[in-house]
Amino acid sequence: MSNILSKENVKEIINRVEPRQVKNIDYIYDIYEETFNGIIEMNDEAKLSPSFEINSLDLIFYILGEVVYSTKGMNDDAIEKFKSNEVYKDSMVTVVADKYLSLSLYNHREVKLTNEYLPPISSLELYLNLMSNIVSRYQRNNPKSTLIVDMLTKSLSIARCTLKLLCEGYETEALSMWRTLHECESILIVLDKYQDVAINAYLKHMEYGLVYKDALKDKNKQDELFHQLKSEMAVYGLKSKDIKKFIEYGWLYSIDEVNNIPEFKLNFRDGLEKVAGLHRYSEIYMTSSEILHSTPLLIYSNKAYFYYLTLLNLYESFFRIEEVFQSLFFLRVTDEGKNKYLEMRQLYHAQLESIHHRESILFSTLKKGTS
Repeated sequence: MSNILSKENVKEIINRVEPRQVKNIDYIYDIYEETFNGIIEMNDEAKLSPSFEINSLDLIFYILGEVVYSTKGMNDDAIEKFKSNEVYKDSMVTVVADKYLSLSLYNHREVKLTNEYLPPISSLELYLNLMSNIVSRYQRNNPKSTLIVDMLTKSLSIARCTLKLLCEGYETEALSMWRTLHECESILIVLDKYQDVAINAYLKHMEYGLVYKDALKDKNKQDELFHQLKSEMAVYGLKSKDIKKFIEYGWLYSIDEVNNIPEFKLNFRDGLEKVAGLHRYSEIYMTSSEILHSTPLLIYSNKAYFYYLTLLNLYESFFRIEEVFQSLFFLRVTDEGKNKYLEMRQLYHAQLESIHHRESILFSTLKKGTS
């Protein structure tokens, strides 16, 4: 049977996570005590489990969440008035008990095919974390000078999010997230390869996007940019109906090689993906689109198939993103820093390549078994 914590124990926990709430310890402890005892009574009445245990830490965190959210923005007098209202207090006890029972004790969890400790997940997470920590030290959020850094930062964030979805058993959702990563990496690769030509064009089209949304404060400049936008569209024989795709992909016209791409179009699959040299992923991108748009493929998906499909494509995206990271990183560190990174890379990158190879074999075996 669970043991209720003392007020001093609860105070110590609160002081570590929400020290400003220590002044409300009597109020919080009353809710904790009532909720704890109420849950025990419910269990006894329903005869659910004789070995029933309450996780007091979870319970306290739910209570803190309710108290912090409910009193946010209140002054001290308003908080005291709130605490003295027994209706609010009783309601909070009920809500916390419901949340604890539903979200902690009886929380539905998807069937998981992996976890955060297995090497295919933990090794990639380790490397992504290392890169994220390095990039976080660079100047950011100034597109004119930090566009590639900003795009790289977001790509790393999306990659880590994809891993977390796989760990939680959300394979199709993870593939949809990889789809976004694939779009980001395609932009990143093109920007890194063509540098100023592509970057300047991309920045210009970012401004066009603001014009289209009527988001510029300087309306004279907005009108000027709108006329410029329409003039450029006319050069390529585009009509008003094409304005959104020109804003999103028209910056690719700044790259001379575009003229040599057969059937180039202002979209992702026949435009950006081809310029980035990643058109071999076109079919997988289409599969992820079907998932994204809730076709039967989403509803009746094979968990193992989409786990491997997502994991392998995530690894391949990572290998390409890491190359962009290297070119950026090596410009900003000493030879000593470069050598340290290369030593680390030799160990962990080789391990990731080995994992990718092994998981590819498992995926091939799975596909043969389901064909």
